[in-house]
Amino acid sequence: MILKKMDFKKLAFSMLLIGSCMLSACQDKAISDQEHDVEIPEEDVVSGSLEFKQMGPVGGGYPNVVTWDPNVPGKIYYGADIGGTGLSIDYGKNFESAARGLGYKDSHQKIAALNAIDVNGNTIIVGGTGFKGQGGGVISSSNGGDSWVEDSSNISFSAQNSDGPLPKRRPRSTDHSLIQWVGGSTWVAGTYKEGVWISNNNRSSWNKLNVFNGPVYVRSMAMSPIDANSVYVGLWGNASMTNKGLWCISKLNTSKPEAVKVLEVPDVVESITVLGHRLYLACGKFGLRKFVPSNNSLSNITGSIGTSVMATAIDGVQRTSDTDRIVVGTGHGSGDIWISEDSGMSWTNTTNSGVSKNPWGSNKNLIVFDKHANWALGGTKCDVASIQVSPHNPDAWVVCSTSAIWTTDDAGITWRPANGFQILTYRDVEINQAGIIAVGNVDHDILLSNDGGIHWVSKGFDKVTTGHGLKFSPNGSELAIAVNERDNNTKKGLLGSISSLGTNSPVVTEINNTTSPKRIIGLSWVILPDLTERIIAAVDNGGIRTVDRKDGNWTAMTTRTTSFMGPQSNNGLRCSVVTNGTSTTFVYDRMSGVWRTTDYGITWTQVLTTKAGKDQGYLAYDGGKDILYISTPNQVLRVNNASSSNMVNNLSFPVSNPGPLDLDPKGRLIVYAKPLNADYSDCVLYRNNTPEHNDGFWFDIADDTFKRVAPLVTDLSASNNYLVLVSSGKGILVSPNN
Repeated sequence: MILKKMDFKKLAFSMLLIGSCMLSACQDKAISDQEHDVEIPEEDVVSGSLEFKQMGPVGGGYPNVVTWDPNVPGKIYYGADIGGTGLSIDYGKNFESAARGLGYKDSHQKIAALNAIDVNGNTIIVGGTGFKGQGGGVISSSNGGDSWVEDSSNISFSAQNSDGPLPKRRPRSTDHSLIQWVGGSTWVAGTYKEGVWISNNNRSSWNKLNVFNGPVYVRSMAMSPIDANSVYVGLWGNASMTNKGLWCISKLNTSKPEAVKVLEVPDVVESITVLGHRLYLACGKFGLRKFVPSNNSLSNITGSIGTSVMATAIDGVQRTSDTDRIVVGTGHGSGDIWISEDSGMSWTNTTNSGVSKNPWGSNKNLIVFDKHANWALGGTKCDVASIQVSPHNPDAWVVCSTSAIWTTDDAGITWRPANGFQILTYRDVEINQAGIIAVGNVDHDILLSNDGGIHWVSKGFDKVTTGHGLKFSPNGSELAIAVNERDNNTKKGLLGSISSLGTNSPVVTEINNTTSPKRIIGLSWVILPDLTERIIAAVDNGGIRTVDRKDGNWTAMTTRTTSFMGPQSNNGLRCSVVTNGTSTTFVYDRMSGVWRTTDYGITWTQVLTTKAGKDQGYLAYDGGKDILYISTPNQVLRVNNASSSNMVNNLSFPVSNPGPLDLDPKGRLIVYAKPLNADYSDCVLYRNNTPEHNDGFWFDIADDTFKRVAPLVTDLSASNNYLVLVSSGKGILVSPNN
């Protein structure tokens, strides 16, 4: 029987092999497969398409690098430590994520270098990705940042915090300049700590330039203004290191390049800009230097900027040797932007009188600065990572710094953070019956929206609330929240609830936690027969515990089992827990598999032994039909009669790496999957309209926005009105749930 072709806008329909597999709780091997020809009834198909929009509070995370398009006025590309790439077309006032083609590789979301270069009249954007020299590679876009490809993977960079002996705080090993075009098909790149590399085949492969002996920490690069086959390399070093300061690598067009140190330059060169025949150097806590290669002239231009802060970024506008405009960013003491109109002879601080903390076109401050005002530009905890002056407008500058991208269009008189830039690490999302969306993340408070994600209220305890577990009460009037230390499971976790949901002033109440569990990473909220309310908590390396509320008072926690919930493999940031609101709850413990209780959390039985890793292992439960859906690292499974049975059916998910999943109120199962590899590089979002009996009938419902953003989805939730996806580094995606 042939499936009917439905008229879906932007909706791809595919018929896939239908398999039905019965597995025991200790087996993943399918024991039967059977092909069917089945027609999906018209009434099971809902017309219309999803229309995702990036939503949620902007700001957060760490933008590392920005680069202006040399051929398109006003267009800027950014790279972030966990947020991949994105662009602006209005001089940096508004940004959007654009990382299509990079989602298959986690390390490609970590951008350490990004350089937009005019190659024979065409803009080629090249980037370096990776984490501490692991994973990643060299990426590029030739279509204005709309989509990306991996050019090569035999070199790697570091977009996040570095290992010693580099300082713990800024400087990171990031700079827009770390990949340079020499000419023809020849490129050079400076890696995290593996030295300088060269490619003679347009970045398809790289060979190390053996011009240094000993450790090399590359910080910045610039092509020589007087020799087309020479590149200047800025290094980080200390008193005990030979390779430090500024070096010139020449003879790049030969088989034997040479490296010569520029004498008397400080040990650290964080950033370089070339204006005419002059190099200006940001040298960390050594200040600033001006270097003229033609006569080896070196001068100290630190001036009033001083060395109590770290000079981390530099750019400018070429005029004459005594009238160049130079713009400098600092950090590690104060994240200011300084300007000189006379080649560094005098300086003015553009941020010392304060900056606007509300984005362009808004009168409301960024949420991230409500509790962290000193993270804003000019603040004591602000570190400037990158600054670039527009090649088309000398008064338009864009700055990457702690938690925001900042822009000015009047040479530093007015500074505002950009709209759209959002790279918080979100982990959990829940929607209640009234359509209130609750989101937990790693770096900020719990976020609540009652209008589909247009406006948000943040709420937490006195300090920043790192939320790793969320669950609405059965009637939806309260939200249970778990509060945790983000990196190590060493500090006491907190448990609380938020009431007055949907208002501008939600109320947070701490639930007394006398047994002091550590990280709580999953919650269930159920009602006992005597109307006692119970929260079931899955504790990282602490088993299962419960806490009851009767007559308005919460009791102390009770340990129910320690037979599972060992140390989790995802930094303890999420554990999938689902419930019918009464007796039955399921937990996906990533270290041991799926567990079930049918007596309100008192005793537990193992359902499935399949382990799961990072951003894997999710559950969805149809309590009315008693059907459990399980996303394992390579399958989507269904358990009928789930409160009593361990027998599973394979739903023949189209790809082998499913992730978050949820059932919407219409009974449709929605499952996210990251891309397989570079050949199949689009993120996908599949829906099965009748998962209770149609094994293998999946629709790809991802729209163009979803594929362009290429999010690493960490959780999803569906209501009658909304489909909400949260991501690691790409914000929140919200669509009407058509």
